[in-house]
Formats: sequence, C-alpha cells, structure tokens
Amino acid sequence: MSSAKLSLALHFLEEEPLAAARRLELQEAEHSAAMLNKAPAPIAAKVLAAMLPAFAAPILALLDNEDAARLLKALTNADIAALLRQLPDAARQRLLGVLPLKKQTACQLLLSYPNYTVGAWTETDLLVLDNQMDAGDALLRLKKRAYSETRDIYLVNDKRQISGKLSVYAILRAASNTPLTRLMQPVNESISGFTELNAALELPVWRQQDTLAVVNQQQALLGIIHHHQLRHAISRAEPEDTAEPLPGDILGAYGASINALLELLAPSATKPTGRR
Repeated sequence: MSSAKLSLALHFLEEEPLAAARRLELQEAEHSAAMLNKAPAPIAAKVLAAMLPAFAAPILALLDNEDAARLLKALTNADIAALLRQLPDAARQRLLGVLPLKKQTACQLLLSYPNYTVGAWTETDLLVLDNQMDAGDALLRLKKRAYSETRDIYLVNDKRQISGKLSVYAILRAASNTPLTRLMQPVNESISGFTELNAALELPVWRQQDTLAVVNQQQALLGIIHHHQLRHAISRAEPEDTAEPLPGDILGAYGASINALLELLAPSATKPTGRR
C-alpha cells in the first residue's frame, strides 16, 4: 500500500474513530491488529476503545507484549478492564503483566465487578489526597502529574472514605499552609460500585450533576463515573443495540479513506470477511 493511502487511512482513524471502529469490527482480527499497529498509540487506542469489547479484545490478544503495552498505556483503566474480561484467563494474565503495577492493581479491582455494574466501568485514574494535607502538599503532587483537563480532586480519610472534594484552582489560589479541609466542598451523593448500569442511569441526581463518586461496600472511594461514560458503558455492554450502519455523510466524506483502510486490511480481497 502506498504511503499516501496509508496516510489517508490513518487520517480516517484519527478523525472518525467511531466510524473506524464500526468498520474494523467487520474485519478479521488479524487485519484489524495490523492496521492499528501502524497507527500512533493515542489514535489506535481511541479506535480500540470505541469498538465493542467482544471484537476489540481478540485484536488486543494478537499483539505481542511490547505492542500491547504501547496501546494499553493510552487506554483508561475502565476500557482495559472491559477488554480483558472478554479474554481467556491466560491471555488476560499475560496482558495484565505488561501493565505498570498501579494500573494492573486498578484493573484487577475493576475486573472483580460484574460487567453490568457501575464498578466495572469506573474511572480510577484520578488524584486522591489525604484529608490531613495542606495546599502545599497537594501542589507538590499536582506537579508530578500532567492533567489534560481540570477535574475535581477527592479528599479521603485513613479508610479511604470521602471527606469532600476540591478543584485545582482552589489549591493554586490558596496559601501553601492552608488545610485542604478548609478548601473542600461536600460530596452529597455517591453510588455503589455494585449498582446495575441501567438503574444508575435512572437516578435523579443526574439532573443536578454529571459526575458521581463510586464507592465499595465499606464506602471507600473506588473512583468516579460520568453520565456520558455510563451511557457509553451501557452501549458497550449491549452489542445488539449498537451494530448500526455508518451514516451517509461519513461514508461520503471519508469514502476514499475507508477504501484505503480496507485495501490495507485485506489486500488480496479474494474472499469476503465477516464478524468473528
């Protein structure tokens, strides 16, 4: 395949990850793995995350440890857990082994929750601070991490139960010796990780906020779930409702890219491909 066509196909993956995901679900896993291996990790990860786990997991299992680690690094823990729970135990353990210890532990925790519950889809990669810290302590920890967006920071006690939450801006504006408990806002609502997805979506709290803290049976903080992530989790947990044809405008705008993508995936085109 020419470099121009490959560039066009990669542009399609980057600009239309959902459309690319639907397209790759129709290909043999080997072809899809070869395609994603040619894409930069952030682009490939976005497409993989948009695919239904039942189709994405076999692709991940085909990658060697180095390539798998490259992709997994760019995925959220919730997306990794969704893929790993689709794999046989041996493949799951191999891929868990390529993760850093902290990410591995978080994914194992999410895997302990059934697929149809909030806990399985919880976002765990957030900053959590001890409620005994001051603003100076928090600032040191903020500098060790790169944040793509400003998000709430949760304060917990020694049992990891929620004391409150605060924003990055509150920390930056405060004197370094200000106790974080003076800056925090109360957390009035949380949700159990064992709550079923459809039941969680019906909660009236979503009329006032778009993010909920997720806790375990001891009320210890697991992470958070956004309203849009909840809808996304339901769609990924129910594949029979998501196999829709690509919209006509996307087919029109990216027709050449799709053709180039298929040429790369199945250059011989001697036999039709189908869902695996």
